Amino acid sequence: MNPNLDEVLKALQDSWSLENTEEPENWTPSNPSRGQCGASSLIINDYFGGKLVLWKVFVGEEQVGFHYSNELPDGTPFDSTADQFWKNEELKEPSSFVRPNKPPKNGADRYLNLSNLVRSKLEKNQVDAAAST
Repeated sequence: MNPNLDEVLKALQDSWSLENTEEPENWTPSNPSRGQCGASSLIINDYFGGKLVLWKVFVGEEQVGFHYSNELPDGTPFDSTADQFWKNEELKEPSSFVRPNKPPKNGADRYLNLSNLVRSKLEKNQVDAAAST
């Protein structure tokens, strides 16, 4: 059985940690999605397809980083880590693109680790659900 979007999102949220963030200096347990966007958007893409969306992150007029989210196959925008941003950060200039058919240049190890954690949680949930029926 294929997991739905809510199930994958819950598994992602339960898997986010300091070890998987791109921003260990800014990650906290109270903001677990901080720095998880790249790997998380790839995992959403793994399960549901669609496109990746690259945003520029600004504070005022200064670009301070990048952010990834998803565009599902039906065109619906989906951002599993939208809650990570500080009040002064603003997302601008989105561009969607088809995922390259190769591992990410940066963070391939974090992506693989997070992907394995999510898969494990989803498999456990399926086993638990089957056992309770």
